[in-house]
Amino acid sequence: MKHFLRKTFFVVLALLTFSTAKADEGQDLFSTLCAPCHTIGKGRLVGPDLKNITEKRTEDWLVPYIQSSQTVIKSGDADAVAIFNEYNSLLMPDQPLDVSQTKAVISYIRATSSGSAVDLVQEETTDLLDNTNEDNVSEGLLLFSGKKRLTNGGPSCISCHTVKDDRIFSSGTLAKELSETYEIMGSAGVAAILKNPPFPVMGVTYKNTSLTEEEILNLTAYLRSVSENRIYQHPVDFGFTFAVIGILVFISLMISIIVLYFKRKKLSVNHEIHSRQSAVIN
Repeated sequence: MKHFLRKTFFVVLALLTFSTAKADEGQDLFSTLCAPCHTIGKGRLVGPDLKNITEKRTEDWLVPYIQSSQTVIKSGDADAVAIFNEYNSLLMPDQPLDVSQTKAVISYIRATSSGSAVDLVQEETTDLLDNTNEDNVSEGLLLFSGKKRLTNGGPSCISCHTVKDDRIFSSGTLAKELSETYEIMGSAGVAAILKNPPFPVMGVTYKNTSLTEEEILNLTAYLRSVSENRIYQHPVDFGFTFAVIGILVFISLMISIIVLYFKRKKLSVNHEIHSRQSAVIN
């Protein structure tokens, strides 16, 4: 009997230890990957509040969605598509989690929602721009415009994006205009995308040239400044002007060539010699 009780005690202890370890793992993963965009019972952030999400969605649905929401959306899942449309078509980044890790995150969300676990993650979460200043904005402008090279050699934001900022002379048109991005997503959302890009082209571009934490901070501070000051900006589109100037320069060059080379030698260098020799023979 004593042997049985002792064995039972150790089994229960092992289960409790395992459960605690899984809870800690779930909290750590949630803090790193989820907290920038989600809360548990503290309202909508970039993405939806996840309180009681385990009561609304089954674990079989949550696991693949957390791992790759884009895959679930592309499959035509009605719930996934509805969430995608509700949150301004913002893509949640695919998460580098295996099934066990994903279930640990789900367990943490379930425990926190029910109150059996303290939401320490959200208690510690603060706005990453709380201690930033104009120096961060200026540094972000240099990084965005390409006047300062990114540490790991990635392309500057201006290669693909544009913003309403009179200090930006020219910019790319491949991707989204970013003037209102901060207003829509907040610092947490902007930083999350810069850290782990969910968009295919951006993800490939920065796969081996990820941004540093300092660069993410400065670029986020700059985009906040752009969002706050965009109504005061009057950027000029030089596209039409460049086109007109280009045409005028081309016409000027053609006229110059015609004038300067009007009396150019039109025949071969030896034409006169050949003509004289032909005349003598005849």
